[in-house]
Amino acid sequence: MPALKLQYPFYQVKLSDREARSFHRPTFHCKTGERVSILPNKTVKRKRVKNLKPQEAFVKSEDLTLADNSNMLLFEYSEEYPTIMSNFAMGNKLVNYYRRKDNEDNSRPKFDLGETAVLLPQDKSPFSIFGDVEPGQTVPALHNAMFRTPVFKHDPKSTDFLMVKSTTGVDGSKWHLRNIENLMIVGQEFPSVEVPGVHSRKVTEAGKKRLKMLSFRMYRKNLEAKVRGPILSNEMIRNHLPGTDVAQNRSRMREIMQYDKDTSSWKPKDGEIIPDEDTMRSWIKPEDICLIDSMQVGNRHLQDAGYNKADVDEDDEENDGQTLDEKLAPWQTTKNFLNACQGKAMLELHGEGDPTGRGEAFSFIKTSMKGGFKDLGESIGDKLDAKRVKELGGHSYNVARQQRLYEEAIKRIWAAQSQSLSSIMEHSDTEMDVDHVDAEQAAGRGKTPRSEFGTPAFHRDDETTSQFSRFSNTSQKGKVLKISRKVRNKYGNLEEEPIIVRDPKVIREYVRRRRAAELSQMT
Repeated sequence: MPALKLQYPFYQVKLSDREARSFHRPTFHCKTGERVSILPNKTVKRKRVKNLKPQEAFVKSEDLTLADNSNMLLFEYSEEYPTIMSNFAMGNKLVNYYRRKDNEDNSRPKFDLGETAVLLPQDKSPFSIFGDVEPGQTVPALHNAMFRTPVFKHDPKSTDFLMVKSTTGVDGSKWHLRNIENLMIVGQEFPSVEVPGVHSRKVTEAGKKRLKMLSFRMYRKNLEAKVRGPILSNEMIRNHLPGTDVAQNRSRMREIMQYDKDTSSWKPKDGEIIPDEDTMRSWIKPEDICLIDSMQVGNRHLQDAGYNKADVDEDDEENDGQTLDEKLAPWQTTKNFLNACQGKAMLELHGEGDPTGRGEAFSFIKTSMKGGFKDLGESIGDKLDAKRVKELGGHSYNVARQQRLYEEAIKRIWAAQSQSLSSIMEHSDTEMDVDHVDAEQAAGRGKTPRSEFGTPAFHRDDETTSQFSRFSNTSQKGKVLKISRKVRNKYGNLEEEPIIVRDPKVIREYVRRRRAAELSQMT
């Protein structure tokens, strides 16, 4: 599903550290003393936009808004840290998968939301081996070119509403209110493509294409504007690529354009014609940018956890010697999942990689296909029990038995997720606190407790900032905390001074005090 033509800048490949640490969770800014006035929502005649193409209906960014009378569907992600996320103005589909009861069943259910996809009794599940659609059952799913995931419909409360804030440099901030019409909970993401590694060819090629798009755009724009002096100088290119220098960009530009020493400007190579805007946009797909964003988020977390860039190895085929942080890197988990769908790998399913910590989602950490899978509650000691070894004909494991346990575990986790996310039971704060304590106690038994941090709090540039690895809150072993303090050097300029803390007691106390300070500032 392509993105809208003018909504998303495909050439923006690099995420800032702040964006990577709060992926798709921008800080909500409000000025002190700012007066908020709720404006009436915009009215759009549906007959006028009914037959328009998306590029015609949404000509400007401000046309794509919820501050109007359009229909709205709100998706709430159950995963605290989804591996892959769509960006602004990208298309997603709500597909209702219905499997016919038998070959005589010709029904095609209709739903108020989404499109219906009919599965024959012999068709494979749209969720591969990690979820099924039973005969006569309908399973709604959120589907795009990067992942698909089951969703669960809920009735929004009458007391809940959506506040919309839009800010422009011309009109300032505008505030709107509207009811929540439709609400769905999104289950665990099942990736359809791999997140590229830090040093992969896909990332390198995207960087080259980005530079080529920028160069051609700037050259054409300055040529049409008849600017004085160089049409495309090295300094112009450097200004669009923060963190690079002229020498570095010059070597890359030689593959794209040729340099004219007389005018001190770059120009297209002989016989080359600058393509139109649509052609240049086709060089990098919106999905490519989202995958690279996920890679940068994973890389940022690893660096905050104390790993150097040279330590990040995304091509390690074996998990031997890898820490939990490395095993849960997005380029590892997506590759493991896709290989498991093809029968080329086996996943742990349970344990530290479970994002829920309570058996309601799958762990995408790879395990050995030769006796490496351990079902919930099963230990290595159980496997090596003398009686069981005898029953298995002298072998420590049986392939057929392991496969059966593997499939049963998948069905159990799929059912647990469906039951949990479709439940309408409300939990009190007391129950949540007890559940949190139980989850912490379960960490010692190989489970992952829910994150104790929730939505990342805002960071102030003039204060101490810290980033706690999202992958390191499963146990005290290997947990590190990176603190970046801004201090003044001898010239009076602020510089970041990173400090790595490895003592579990110090980490726990620091995080506790930091959370208390941030919460007191927010309230």
